Amino acid sequence: MKLIQSFCILAFVLLCGIVMPASAVPLPQGMTTVPLATITNDRDTSVSEINLILGSQAMVRGIYLETKAGADSGTAAASEQIHWLGGIESDDGVVLGQGQGVEAIFLRGNIESQSGYGSLVIRYLTNGIFGHYDECRVDLQRLAPQKWQLVNSYNNKPIEHIEVQTWALGISTIGNVCPAA
Repeated sequence: MKLIQSFCILAFVLLCGIVMPASAVPLPQGMTTVPLATITNDRDTSVSEINLILGSQAMVRGIYLETKAGADSGTAAASEQIHWLGGIESDDGVVLGQGQGVEAIFLRGNIESQSGYGSLVIRYLTNGIFGHYDECRVDLQRLAPQKWQLVNSYNNKPIEHIEVQTWALGISTIGNVCPAA
């Protein structure tokens, strides 16, 4: 019983410290970003902005994630991440959120610049003790050459805000993306 309690406490400590890795990455010259959504969580007041990176001829090159630390974010600093399209389209995708060595949120899928459509999957850690993950789909649509939007795959509503909701052992859901339980 004490061993199980120790694992629960360890998992809770690890998951409460989920932050984006701090890596100030400048956007390459000649590329622009297009805002998609803001991301918040129920652990602190940090706010992340997820953007598409567009290159020449408005071709999607990747995703740019910028996190601004909130007043109660502890030691988590502001960070910027670039995830290139090749990584997103790989079998494992890219890690969007992690902490204390635990990879908690992944993104993978395909984005077709020519057709103006993308199909993505967000995979998230639901139970840190047993290593259980769940996933939700999200679509991406181009509205104009320099304007894209995330669309909920389950109700076809545009997504402007994403809320990561946690519990003691992991993430309970990704609000506005995953279907209600």
